[in-house]
Amino acid sequence: MPFYARLYSRRVQPALERAKGKATPVFEQFLAESQTWEPERLEAWRWGELEQLLTWAVVQVPFYRRWFQEGGITPQEIAAARDLGPLPIISKQMIQAAPEDFRAAAPPEGSYAKSTGGTLGQPLHFLVNPLSDQWRMAVSRRGYAWAGCVPGRKQVHLWSGDLVPLPWKAGLKRGLHRLAQRQRFVDYYRMLGPEEVRAAMEVIDRFGPDCLVAYPSGAEALAGQALDMGWRPRKPLLSVLTGAERLLPQQRQLIERALGCPCFETYGSREFMLMASECPAHQGLHVSAENVILEVDAPPGEVGELLVTDLHNYAQPFIRYQGGDLASWLQGPCACGRTLPRLTGVEGRVMDAIRTPAGGRLTGLFFPHLLKDYPAIAQYQIVQPALDRVVLRLVLKEALTAHQEQVILAAVRKALPGVDALIEPVGEIETTPSGKVRITIGLGES
Repeated sequence: MPFYARLYSRRVQPALERAKGKATPVFEQFLAESQTWEPERLEAWRWGELEQLLTWAVVQVPFYRRWFQEGGITPQEIAAARDLGPLPIISKQMIQAAPEDFRAAAPPEGSYAKSTGGTLGQPLHFLVNPLSDQWRMAVSRRGYAWAGCVPGRKQVHLWSGDLVPLPWKAGLKRGLHRLAQRQRFVDYYRMLGPEEVRAAMEVIDRFGPDCLVAYPSGAEALAGQALDMGWRPRKPLLSVLTGAERLLPQQRQLIERALGCPCFETYGSREFMLMASECPAHQGLHVSAENVILEVDAPPGEVGELLVTDLHNYAQPFIRYQGGDLASWLQGPCACGRTLPRLTGVEGRVMDAIRTPAGGRLTGLFFPHLLKDYPAIAQYQIVQPALDRVVLRLVLKEALTAHQEQVILAAVRKALPGVDALIEPVGEIETTPSGKVRITIGLGES
């Protein structure tokens, strides 16, 4: 590992976080040890964490106070049986219908609001407490480190950009943080065509990163053009780390062939951040079992819907939360020696890209990112009926203001040059035969 990365990740960053009263360095040390614990030791520890969370929820969270009173069962009995089955499955719709029912009456000090656009077309607004945030950060650093992507090591991120400029103080703070971490960001939402991809290549060649962090579709676009041009990064990459979308086998093959390094898949969400990561053995995704309990709602070995329990979010406990993704368990030990449970992979939502008259393609992930901060939007679907037109079909809790409509439409038109955009309020969004919503319906590749 380069000297600066060792100094920053092992000395400077932990010292700064301890000075701010953060427990992240302590959690990182714990996670470095717990990843090789005997399974029984890990299970005992996390059922203890769950018992504490349920005990808090009974006192603080209206939904669980009522449920435990009516159910005639205690948190201690749930934990002792090591069985989440008696607890109710919670959906996004349930939280949206009665948000205060699922929030702590007195959230821990410093709790803050977050939102997710959701890959099911349903924005969700929720709370996170500081200690949970620190667990998430520690888990993410461990997962990224398995790909050699540690703070202080040069990284280029092909990721979502700012749709609304940050206030100057926030922008300055983030800029300094990225400088210290040796990160460069390229707005993937602007990588519509060959010219923009070449610009990203120039950033990579100038900066000389060790790692590339990208949406699979972003890394795929870069890799495809790299093969066409005969381009390889001037400085060989150590790894490509992907997230936010499912990494398809053909994408992995293309990326690794074009960029000459291994590809690492991660799985996460805005509600929980990193939940599973691929290790250097590339034998499934290790679950961040110290921070979340994942259940697959199907018999062992079969694909089922994932249920997520966050062990450390005391501001708004997510317990047996139905996120909409599908997965299956991978049995047996991993060659890497880590004992964390593994998923074979996660079947996330697949979204159509939206095309432009000039031949550009915008990932469907742009729209959840754009619409997540509008509480008036209950559900949405984006349809491209023609190459020069896109329709935002919105189910609204209340009317958007004229200014909000202008901001949304301006962002879409900026991201899709030559494409007009309009908002169409609707009473409901049609689902597929499986009961899901297609977030984006594009024109296909013809």
